[in-house]
Amino acid sequence: MLEIAPSDIRLGQTFASKEEAVRAVASFLAELGAVEEEYANSMLAREKAANTYLENGVAIPHGRPEEANLIKQTRVVLLQVPEGVKWKGREKARLIFGIAARSDEHIGLLGQLTSVTADDELADRLARSTDANEIAEELKKKPEDLDANAAEDFTGLRKVVEFTNPRGFHLRPATQLADATECMDGKLSFVVDGKEADARRAMSIVGLGIGPGSQIEIRSDSVYAEDHLDQLSRLVELINEEPEEVKERSERRLNWQPIQTEHSEIIDGATAAPGIALGPVVRWEEALSTPKERQRGDDESEREALRLAVDSAVQTLRELAVDEQMNQVQCDLLNAHAGLISDEALLAEAMDQIGPDTDALAAWDAVVDGKVTQMAALKEANLAQRAVDLKDAGSRVSRILMGESHEILSGVTEPSILIGKDLEPSDAAQLNQSKVCGICLEEGSPNAHAAIVARSLGIPMLVAAGAGIESANTGDSVILDADGGRLILKPSCEDQESACKALKEIDLHRKHAWTDRFKPAITMDGHRVEVVGNISRVVEAEDALKSGAEGVGLVRTEFLFLDRDEPPTEDEQYESYKAMVESLDGLPMVLRTIDIGGDKPVDYLGLNQRDLSFLGLRGIRIGLARPDLVTTQLRAVYRAASHGPIKLLFPMIATSNDFRRIRHLAETVRQEVGGPRLDLGVMIEVPSAAIMAADLARVADFFSVGTDDLTQYALAVDRTHPLLAKRADALHPVVLRLIDQATRAAHEAGKWIGVCGGVAADPKGAQILTGLGVDELSMPPSVVPGIKEKIRNSHFEELQELARRALEQEDATAVRLLPL
Repeated sequence: MLEIAPSDIRLGQTFASKEEAVRAVASFLAELGAVEEEYANSMLAREKAANTYLENGVAIPHGRPEEANLIKQTRVVLLQVPEGVKWKGREKARLIFGIAARSDEHIGLLGQLTSVTADDELADRLARSTDANEIAEELKKKPEDLDANAAEDFTGLRKVVEFTNPRGFHLRPATQLADATECMDGKLSFVVDGKEADARRAMSIVGLGIGPGSQIEIRSDSVYAEDHLDQLSRLVELINEEPEEVKERSERRLNWQPIQTEHSEIIDGATAAPGIALGPVVRWEEALSTPKERQRGDDESEREALRLAVDSAVQTLRELAVDEQMNQVQCDLLNAHAGLISDEALLAEAMDQIGPDTDALAAWDAVVDGKVTQMAALKEANLAQRAVDLKDAGSRVSRILMGESHEILSGVTEPSILIGKDLEPSDAAQLNQSKVCGICLEEGSPNAHAAIVARSLGIPMLVAAGAGIESANTGDSVILDADGGRLILKPSCEDQESACKALKEIDLHRKHAWTDRFKPAITMDGHRVEVVGNISRVVEAEDALKSGAEGVGLVRTEFLFLDRDEPPTEDEQYESYKAMVESLDGLPMVLRTIDIGGDKPVDYLGLNQRDLSFLGLRGIRIGLARPDLVTTQLRAVYRAASHGPIKLLFPMIATSNDFRRIRHLAETVRQEVGGPRLDLGVMIEVPSAAIMAADLARVADFFSVGTDDLTQYALAVDRTHPLLAKRADALHPVVLRLIDQATRAAHEAGKWIGVCGGVAADPKGAQILTGLGVDELSMPPSVVPGIKEKIRNSHFEELQELARRALEQEDATAVRLLPL
């Protein structure tokens, strides 16, 4: 095992930055003849790709495997930094072990560091010691929590698994194993070559010196020992198969890592929209115009001023909604706000309050505030959200009355990072990438309208970053790493260059995918899967074709029914469906019948919160309860079907009898209209539908899996709940098994199956679904090019194996760890 001699230690060092410390370590190794001078660059690159900070001020910088040729001999040195140097977040490294190793010769030494990382007092003493001999002798001692003579009279259960990964057993796999024990009870330990370590401590596991060929005995004395041993052994097997070098290259590309200097500061937040951005700060508060002092007129003048302000606000919103630069999410939001403030009853109530002591501004604010308070008090989350929209839309009228311009970011001339306390939905709806390349908010939520707009525009966004962002001033250069959940203030020149390089690589990848977007999604060994788009509007059908989609796999027709006072007429629906199918120029279109309820309430139906719940009158249930609604829609669909190929999809089908009822109604309407026969499909989004898929396949023409709701129902998680939403991962094996069951049933009956839920747009999800044999993947048009390229770069046989293994896992975390 490697040992550190006193001559390998330098005491009392000071460094201004992490980069300076890493370069000093590399220089020390070079002086000792262990590495070439260029090894410093390899060590710095490693810092960007992985965390080398352990605990208690201990860091272990080392180079990347691909630059192992720069190592002349295996060696470890130590730089002692008594006052510390900022290394990870607010953590400072005081004992920096520089490692030069071609393979895993240094693993044993890492085990010796267990004592230091576990003992605050010892770590502090070594960091302040003036005697290199004392430090060297201390590092030779056996760690206290590593039993060199594992008890042979252990009475619990044991299981042996071999470690085979040629890259060695490092801190990352040890951490994965330790994290997995969080939900386990009793004593848990790993035994290797007679040495026993606590399975709950990553550094203790590292201290076992596990390498390729090591036999790891897992021990547990819990009453659930058999379950614990199975889970831990499966995780070791996953680690065995992980191609580490490939993984590291992937992490460098997708998880950009900064080299933090003494002067930089990292502020953590929650990711609302993914991506990386680099640019100058624009403070949102400073970007808004200053209101003028308002002069009051007589009562009649005030009423006229209020009416003009409302008309002006509505007109501006409507004009913005038809701006070609706005995407559909922005347009929908702007139109919804226009509808809220154009309510004549709202205006009349404010008009009535104008009097000698109340001007137009005070009257309007009082009425809007009252309505907002009433709506916010409602338990239904979606109706409470309307309160936010009304307050936002109402403030637009107030600003007009105060003479404040609502033209935002007029002085911004280059893509900037927008920083502020929060962002109103209507403000977010006016953002564009030419002026805003990133957003960081002190408050906010990943589920807010502003976050939805940011995602639709592809603008990286961080929320809930706290008051620390107040130190960012307009004009400061910052890096927004939304993927990593952090804002970096005062980034180093190296970090800025690295971020620019990462952005160029991402842009190049996107351009390549866009160039090849019309190529079919055929794997390298000849298996084809159709990639189509999810849409809600006519213009989105055109966008889907431009993105390379091979048709439309889901038309969400409920857009016609929301944000209005009465249901759409047959003719109104007919014109919309006709325009959509004609714009596809003969490509297939799957149209889903009205799917309101749950998170899509409709006020004019007179239904209560219980009726509109996720387990209430959702999807086809409301159609059967209100046949006038679905009959009108079916008449419009069958009329539009004479203009192009349409398939009908029915949501919330739980049993074959549900489908038979709606199929009978559809056939009755078809005969009345004289329309063509259409393929009628079942949306698999209820567990019972997946379990009864064989029965449904006998009566339906096709299946389409709605993974968002299927996940919600299968895991009993409300996907709109802020604390539970993260648990609703569609890559959970229970969801995949239900999809697999439905896919097999469909194919055995000679029917096709698609997936139109969010997991189809997830790169790994798309690969697994393809491996399960799903025939069609439907997703937002913006991600079509990337998913098609992902499939084209895969082998179907490998995807089948990936899918098979995903079905065998216990949770979504294990599925996401699976290598391809």
